[in-house]
Amino acid sequence: MTSPPPGPLRLDADRMRTAADFHEAYGHLVEPDEGEDGDFKALVEAASAYRLAGQWRLLTERGPGVELLLHAAWLFSRAGLAYGAYLRAALAPDRYGDQLDSWTERLLRTAGQRHGASEHVQQQTYLLLACARLTTPGSAQAAELRSFATGSPHRDGVVPVGSMAMPVRTFWGLALDMLSPEDGPAARRYAGTLAELSRAYARTVDLAMANTLTWFNAAAPIDVADLDVIGTVAMGVQRFGLNRMLDLLTTGTELPAVALVPLDLGMSVASPERPRWPPTPDVRLDDPDEPEDLDGPDRPNGPDDWGGPDGPGRPWGRGGPGGGLGGL
Repeated sequence: MTSPPPGPLRLDADRMRTAADFHEAYGHLVEPDEGEDGDFKALVEAASAYRLAGQWRLLTERGPGVELLLHAAWLFSRAGLAYGAYLRAALAPDRYGDQLDSWTERLLRTAGQRHGASEHVQQQTYLLLACARLTTPGSAQAAELRSFATGSPHRDGVVPVGSMAMPVRTFWGLALDMLSPEDGPAARRYAGTLAELSRAYARTVDLAMANTLTWFNAAAPIDVADLDVIGTVAMGVQRFGLNRMLDLLTTGTELPAVALVPLDLGMSVASPERPRWPPTPDVRLDDPDEPEDLDGPDRPNGPDDWGGPDGPGRPWGRGGPGGGLGGL
């Protein structure tokens, strides 16, 4: 079932579907055969393309978006990147609970590792979040993971992680909250961090919207469906409950409309049957605050205006949409 895109983004749904179709097709083109796990570059390029396709699809169709992201997760995991574990634990924890022991063993082997070690800080962080989500609070395994996380220098670290370059301690704190046996204080801290992440997302989108050429072509070089926020929101809902997260995020918390977009998507992923939250204003492309004359240099270009493989509608250049690690 197709749902309308979140109004505050002011993006055309057909343009977003076209972006999703393009990235998915590119993923099909470059994806290695299942037995070709030695080609790291090809695996990551394909995984990044499917990740982008899933993010765009998630804005209009939740189910197909999730499945594309899980396919990306499978490819990231084949490449040996723990980001795949994070996507799996956030989007479909019931499918991957049997991976917890192997993920935990891999994580604990990284104790004391820093830059240049076999598990980079970003991958270590995503792996910790995955393990924290799947671990039963109060269990011996949770206590072991808490001990690991508490003793890590990343608990207070400022190394940038993720699509918005948030300090690593932000995500380390979320993991410790999920591992905490004290639900009440942990849930309040967790919701406070989600609010912080969603505000950072709103600032990122606001800056991206300044370039109308790339923004209205669904080609801005940011993660419009930000998986760092969406994934941790979904994890919080699964860990602490939808009603508690709703209450904590709506009581005494003022967030701009754009900040609600990833919160809503994360809750939708975790609780597909829930009603849409919260009701957001439907800001259309013909918003009265927008200039009426769109025939000048500020007119959002369409596909016919892209002007070749390096045109303004394709910020990734000639290397294809999977040329980098994206959110890694």
